[in-house]
Amino acid sequence: LMLNKAFELDANDAFVDADIVNVSPLVSGHINRIFVDESQEVVVGQLLFTLDDRDYRAKWEEAQAALQEAKHQAKVKEATLEKVKQSLKLAEKEVAQTIAGAKAQRDAAMAHYKQMENDYMRYKSLYHRRVIGKQRFEQADTAFKEARDNLKALEAGYKRALAQKEKLVLITREVREADMALGAALAAVKRISKLVEVAHLNLEHTRVKSPLGGVVAKKFMNAGDFAAPGYPVVSIYDKEDIYVTANLEETRARGVKLGAFVDIWVDAFPGVRFRGRVVRIGEASAAKFALIPRDVTAGEFTKVVQRVPIKIEFMDTKGKRLVPGMSVEVGIESD
Repeated sequence: LMLNKAFELDANDAFVDADIVNVSPLVSGHINRIFVDESQEVVVGQLLFTLDDRDYRAKWEEAQAALQEAKHQAKVKEATLEKVKQSLKLAEKEVAQTIAGAKAQRDAAMAHYKQMENDYMRYKSLYHRRVIGKQRFEQADTAFKEARDNLKALEAGYKRALAQKEKLVLITREVREADMALGAALAAVKRISKLVEVAHLNLEHTRVKSPLGGVVAKKFMNAGDFAAPGYPVVSIYDKEDIYVTANLEETRARGVKLGAFVDIWVDAFPGVRFRGRVVRIGEASAAKFALIPRDVTAGEFTKVVQRVPIKIEFMDTKGKRLVPGMSVEVGIESD
């Protein structure tokens, strides 16, 4: 594998790799149709598969109907509020006019009463001094009593007019209650609008689209299967983002540096040398991420040389179709 003295590290435990995206739905349901197949190229936003959407569509339509009813109720509450506001405005005007009229009559009666009282007292004095006759005094007395009785009646009317303010209190309470009812109705509209949005989103989620452009690597399910969030239906990788993962022995990894040049031979293309560059050196051995890591707590231990994963990006694929999983051999530049 060594082409010159610079390339002293070689590794056979290496493969073409890619960041594979497992696509699963955000809602559960039976797969209605899958529109792609393995090895098929897809673009961002392309429809991959659909779920049976009948339940989700029914929930969306139900939420829309509930929203229309909530909006109708809000309009009714708004009309009721406007009606009681108008009633309050008219009542305020009517009560104000009634009180003003009663007060004016009471004030006029009060002035007349005082005048009749003064006349009565004057005529009474004249009568006692024999200046006027009894008939004239009795006329003044009668006028005074009539003015007093009229004043009492108008005082009572004025009090009744003031009592009509209680009517305004009741209508004001109705306005407040109608305003609260409208607020609750508008809150219901807002809440149900969110339910409509969620129902529509869930309906949209039955149409699963590709999150990236690339190639379908694997199809895990078929039409009729039950799909659920977190369980992949298809997997996709970006064919423009192909790299090599080389697992280098830990005793030799210290000679590798970021940016080091790499010679790459892919078994599928014998005689073709690709060029690459080290872009990442693992901070832990591959064994730490095994499905069943070694457990030596019982005392059993056999020293095994561990391997450190090295990520190598292709500088040029030479127009070859490199597929994740292909076996490769690499020669890595070292000090």
